[in-house]
Amino acid sequence: MIFWLNGEYKESPIAIDIADRGFLLGDGVFETLWVEGGVPAFLDAHLERLKNSLVALSINVNPLDTIGDIIAGLAERNGLGNEKASARITITRGRCDRGLLFPTSDHASPTLLVTLMRIPIKAPDNSTTLALSRYIRCEKSIASWHKTTNYLDNILARNEAEAAGANEAIMLNGRGRVACASSANILVIKENGDVLTPPCAEGALNGIIRGLLLGCAAETGVNISETPLDLELLQQGAPFLTNSLIGLRQARLKDGGSAPTALQVEIFNQLKTWYQHRLHCSLTESAPAP
Repeated sequence: MIFWLNGEYKESPIAIDIADRGFLLGDGVFETLWVEGGVPAFLDAHLERLKNSLVALSINVNPLDTIGDIIAGLAERNGLGNEKASARITITRGRCDRGLLFPTSDHASPTLLVTLMRIPIKAPDNSTTLALSRYIRCEKSIASWHKTTNYLDNILARNEAEAAGANEAIMLNGRGRVACASSANILVIKENGDVLTPPCAEGALNGIIRGLLLGCAAETGVNISETPLDLELLQQGAPFLTNSLIGLRQARLKDGGSAPTALQVEIFNQLKTWYQHRLHCSLTESAPAP
């Protein structure tokens, strides 16, 4: 696989410095993007979130304006020009001396890694089974506000769900309320058709697709709002998940919960159709001129 690392396309399996703090301490951030035909979807929104995270972590990197071109170059070099793929942008504080203190500006050398991988063709997966995790998502931690490379709680929650016979985890916050899934935002459709999702202050990541849906009421007529979400509300409604790779996916609780009503199915399908249109528009608008 050819990748981009610190200004160069490379193919060597030996790439990351053994003193890189992203490897040693999880000191970095990342973004995952949907890519079609070498074009990343919703690139501006991803870069805005990435830049905000870099500011919060005091990591200074060169401007990221060429990321779209880098991804297009990776698609061409890896033979993925006509494929659906997943791009990952990873930025760490880079090589530093041992210890927890930030390096001085003279010695700062952040790492910028961009990879692109084909998304495997799988049988249609229209629903995800959710299991409640014992691992919490601390709503007061900076690790819940940004996509940091320290993902241990999410990793443990996801594997716990797998062991329980589910394929996603419900992570609660420190107050015992729903925060998110291990790799996705959680939304729930109430019986009256309204849609709820936990606020970021409750431990939910400010997901890109989640953000799009929160602004779609004028176009869809669906009322989507942020509100603290008790597990009981999740059990009473029709939950679904969102992230940049799955888009929108229906979900069901492994223990508890009921089948969605005709109205809830209609609302979900309406939102999914709207999202597919937005995705198509994003890819079309970002595609290079012929």
